[in-house]
Amino acid sequence: MEGIAGAGVANGDSRTINDLNPAAFSMLSRARIEARLNFFYNRTDLGSDEGIQRIVKFAGASFATPLFDKNHIGFSLGFAPLTNADAQTQHTDSLGTTLYTRQGGLSQLYLGLSARPISSLNIGARADFLFGNLREISQANVSQGVETVPSTFQREYAISGTRGTFGFLLTLDTLVPELHGLTIGGSYSMGTTLNSRKRTIVTPVNSALDSTIEDPGYGYYPSLIRLGIATRIGNRYRVEADISGQDFSNASFYSATSPVLGDPQLGTSNRYSFGLERLPIMGDESKGVPFWEKTGLRLGFNYATLPFRPVAGVTVNEMSVTAGIGIPMNPESIFDFSAEIGLRTPSNTALAPKEYFFKMGASISLSEKWFVPLRKEEE
Repeated sequence: MEGIAGAGVANGDSRTINDLNPAAFSMLSRARIEARLNFFYNRTDLGSDEGIQRIVKFAGASFATPLFDKNHIGFSLGFAPLTNADAQTQHTDSLGTTLYTRQGGLSQLYLGLSARPISSLNIGARADFLFGNLREISQANVSQGVETVPSTFQREYAISGTRGTFGFLLTLDTLVPELHGLTIGGSYSMGTTLNSRKRTIVTPVNSALDSTIEDPGYGYYPSLIRLGIATRIGNRYRVEADISGQDFSNASFYSATSPVLGDPQLGTSNRYSFGLERLPIMGDESKGVPFWEKTGLRLGFNYATLPFRPVAGVTVNEMSVTAGIGIPMNPESIFDFSAEIGLRTPSNTALAPKEYFFKMGASISLSEKWFVPLRKEEE
């Protein structure tokens, strides 16, 4: 999915656990296990302020399996990061240097079921358990006086909640064979109120005077809607396009009261993704096929309006290109590698930072005939 810029809502590949759309679990033909690892590089520039960050992160794992052939009922269990709050900025002025660090984010653990009530329609539902931590640290180092010890301010948030996700996948070529591989998909994740606890730690020059303050509160994570379409070109290529929308104007990771008051620096977010795949050749079809001929290749393009409004009237846009390669290891298992390079640009570069980012990902998808029934020889 990362190799095609995340344009996978209408992806009905039977060799992929599609956690963007729970309806796709019914497309699996056998049990699968997947795991992902990512490397992020991010550079931020605003005048004399700059930040460079390099992060290696576990990007999720999932298991899915068909349960019953009748109605193609499928089940999935997985973990995946939902938001990434990691950032680091250094600000320098005549008084000294201040280092601002933010760490953490929101993750989800999910359980999903899907079914195929009719030959052309898959439907699915998923229970998402959201949890995470957010840590903000600022350290001021005053340049006046060599005896000055930096002071540190630290604030942490623990966040948790639940939500439901629902999806459908309509395979139109089962109704009209001439519509080769044409699939329409959609998913909807409900907005949810979060339990949030704020912990503030102040460390002055004398660490013996540390103070900690804890406050319970609330948060809110907004609903998300995704729509996508995919089609085949011949037997080997697939084109996909997605659009998604999310309104963060009422979102907050901490509010002392309920209902939650929205953050004035947040607004709506829309994302458009396009992908082109050369599908890998796997299973019995891969026998005797040269290595590079049976590998899968992917290209993608992504454009988004981000929810962050750094200053009134200023928006931030994101553009990126992606590429990926899938290397079959045996008839039903595959290694995937992806890369993404992009730019986040505010509408006014004098008021908000410009960011350059690069991401590399590696994933493994394992599936074999794990459960082979014993057969008793006839006497």
